[in-house]
Amino acid sequence: MTFKEATDLLSVSLEQIADAVGKTYATVLAYRTGDRIPPPEVRTRLGAFMRNHSASLLQAADEIDPPA
Repeated sequence: MTFKEATDLLSVSLEQIADAVGKTYATVLAYRTGDRIPPPEVRTRLGAFMRNHSASLLQAADEIDPPA
């Protein structure tokens, strides 16, 4: 999965992603457009952010529609 594909799935702002991976907006944009390649540590931080974000979404979904 590319950096762009991964960040498209999140539906959060590039500013939020930049903050989560410890890079500037411009750098994250360059990763998305393929002008730069994110190093492994950035991909690791993005993965952690995605896992946390998905857990938050699951919790919100359970609050809106509690499991039976």
